[in-house]
Amino acid sequence: MILVKTGLIKTFLIINSIMAKKEFPEIKEKNEGKFTAWVEKNMPGKSTCAAASAVIKNKKKYKPAVVKMANYANNFGCKKK
Repeated sequence: MILVKTGLIKTFLIINSIMAKKEFPEIKEKNEGKFTAWVEKNMPGKSTCAAASAVIKNKKKYKPAVVKMANYANNFGCKKK
């Protein structure tokens, strides 16, 4: 990290914001739809977002792989406007 003497805070904030931007984590093609299929099989009648919230609230009840899928769905697919 390079900081210039003048405008030290501004430079730090610019560098920090550049480093904080990450690429959107893409789902591999073979994994697309896995959580939706799991929801349809294990929680019939619930929407994917409702199921994701239910899994996140009770992580101990579900396998780690399901929790990861639910977390992804909750973070990237279930945003309210």
